[in-house]
Amino acid sequence: MGVRWRIPALASLVAASALAAVLVAENTSHHAHSFRPPTITVARLSERATHNVIAAGTVGGKLWRIQLTKARTRDCRSRPGQHMAPNSDCLEGVGDALRHMKTYSDPVTIWDSSPALYGPVQPDVARVSMRLSDDAILNLYPVEAYGHWWIGVVLPEGLWPVKAVAFSRHAEIVHSVPFVSGFPGSRQVFFLTWLPPGDDGPSRMTKLIRGGGTSLVLHTGPWGNCLVGHGSMWVFSLDDYPNGALEGGGGLPRTVPMAFPWPARYVILVMSDGTLRRVQLVRRAGLGFAIVRAPRKPSVVSWGAYDAGGHRLSGGAGAPGEL
Repeated sequence: MGVRWRIPALASLVAASALAAVLVAENTSHHAHSFRPPTITVARLSERATHNVIAAGTVGGKLWRIQLTKARTRDCRSRPGQHMAPNSDCLEGVGDALRHMKTYSDPVTIWDSSPALYGPVQPDVARVSMRLSDDAILNLYPVEAYGHWWIGVVLPEGLWPVKAVAFSRHAEIVHSVPFVSGFPGSRQVFFLTWLPPGDDGPSRMTKLIRGGGTSLVLHTGPWGNCLVGHGSMWVFSLDDYPNGALEGGGGLPRTVPMAFPWPARYVILVMSDGTLRRVQLVRRAGLGFAIVRAPRKPSVVSWGAYDAGGHRLSGGAGAPGEL
């Protein structure tokens, strides 16, 4: 199932037509302004964590480390590149993750806890190679803590990962290209989809979706699909299959983003005055997207998603997004 993210209020001040340029880095390896990235090192720690420290190294000569705790807390004492103090620690709470570890079935799981990127790996993963936006390559070696294997790295602002490759002791297992979004002072990295060797995934494409007086920007690529709007973002791996409204509630009229798995091609709204309204889906990487307007009068009696042959695939009573 896809994940919805709330973007801080600054994003809501940005016009939709400019949203992609402001919020989405698109994994480029250059910067609009002159930027000389600091040298990043990753230490080779012992296989079993000491005091639950699963990663350590330096950024521009300043020390960093990632330490896990079962407590519900996270804290980085200073941000690399911003007056970073020696012996800076990132303390990451993994109590909830440990209770749900069976749900993380991919060979590698990487969470963004900016400025830290970290997560569990399967026991057969011997190394994860991460290429950064300045073309530097970091090798991350798993360390055992709390009965599981983990990798991690701390990155300064202005740098982000553009690809990660997981290896066993003998060969590549999977690779992932993350979706990277951000606005001034922030960065979000989503490792959504892990692909087998030789599979490059969907090609990159950006599409503006309009409807109901609003617009959203759809970013498709090897990561899957990411839908970015005013103050919100929905991210879907290639294994996610949303089927209907992406948000709901509120009164009428309301505007609702919707997503459906292929082979859905369009949505039909049955109106209270007996008319039908057809909304074409924008189809990318296994999903179809649309923005549907549900007016007060005439109201929506029911809706349905249809394939190219006119077969009803799914639907519901009332306006889309009703709770």
